Amino acid sequence: TFHEGDLEIQANADFKSFRKSLKIVDTYVDPYLDMEVPRHQAKWYGYPEKISYPNKPDLENRFTKPEDKTDFSKLTPYQARRKAVELARSKNNEWLPKGKSVEFHNSKTDIFKKKKLTVGSLMKGDIDPKIKSKIQPALDVLGSSADLLEINEFDTGMVFRFHYHGLIKNKRGMAAWTETLIRDCGVECTGVVFETGWRKRDPYYDGGDKWFGPY
Repeated sequence: TFHEGDLEIQANADFKSFRKSLKIVDTYVDPYLDMEVPRHQAKWYGYPEKISYPNKPDLENRFTKPEDKTDFSKLTPYQARRKAVELARSKNNEWLPKGKSVEFHNSKTDIFKKKKLTVGSLMKGDIDPKIKSKIQPALDVLGSSADLLEINEFDTGMVFRFHYHGLIKNKRGMAAWTETLIRDCGVECTGVVFETGWRKRDPYYDGGDKWFGPY
């Protein structure tokens, strides 16, 4: 309490009013949002940068037994890198139980067997000899890079399936070029499918490492 006539009375009143005004947010109407937004707000510099990743156990999976783990400390840098690439590319490595890779691949092609379709496999289908003779110039150009597997005739056109032996990086371009070759033979072509089986990459061109395994 202050005595009557104390000089601190007015100063205290001003301080109280100032404290109350702090709760009042100074806003303005944004012309684009058409709503009130705070006039003053702290600049956001993003989430704090992680200095390091949290420590995790060496065997953070439920498949590998401690006695079966790969001891990278006993390998040279070259051997360790080669082994790491091998485990990373393989779907049936020490991080997966035995048979998991085969089950994965079978699940991708089971639907074709149920629907009795040859698409997605390397199985041969029906090939009309007359149409094959017409597109023989195109087959001669392709040579050993692709083998004809099937010719599907529909009301809207024809789709040609091939077993492709070339580089995966050229697969899309070769398929488009094959469509042009077939059309140049005077045969209507609505699509070309290049089958490669389980082959998904070019092992001899991936970082110079010739290792390849069960994809």
